[in-house]
Amino acid sequence: MIDSPRKIPQPKPNPLAGLDRTAVLSFFLALACVLAPGCDRNPDRSGRTGSGPHGDGHAHAHSPPHGGAPVVLGEEAYHLELLLDSATGTLTAYVLDGHMDNFIRIAAPAIEIDIVHPDGAKRLTLSAVESASTGEKTGDTSHFSGTHPLLKGVTQFDAILPRIDIRSRVFEQVRFNYPKGNESVR
Repeated sequence: MIDSPRKIPQPKPNPLAGLDRTAVLSFFLALACVLAPGCDRNPDRSGRTGSGPHGDGHAHAHSPPHGGAPVVLGEEAYHLELLLDSATGTLTAYVLDGHMDNFIRIAAPAIEIDIVHPDGAKRLTLSAVESASTGEKTGDTSHFSGTHPLLKGVTQFDAILPRIDIRSRVFEQVRFNYPKGNESVR
């Protein structure tokens, strides 16, 4: 029997042969970073996309975790979320990060808000709320609350936050409407 010569399969040429592996990996890593979603390209919890400091020309909003009124501080550096119990006239405030995902504890023992009234501004002091479950205490809390008779039975009002200090940043004369917040006021 005569053996016919066997054909030995030839390897296919590697299109990446000759390229530096580090360069190829760096290229794909850079591509992944560019294509990764950012705040201004993806809808947030409200379903709208970013604008303002995010710059894509669409309305940008974040959903307050308790369903309250969002008050933007600075260029979305921080937010206050405000909730009104109209039956008692109690206003509650939470200090949150720029995306309203995390509570931000501040050193203030209280936050003051001036309620706009035909007879002149009426000052409302929101005192620090302590919580054993979160470890928050006066001087280290993100939760504030206060009551004013002027807020009993109302569903909306205009107000000014005269000053709030958050992590070495100072925000002054922040105007807002309850329940709208201040996106359209700024």
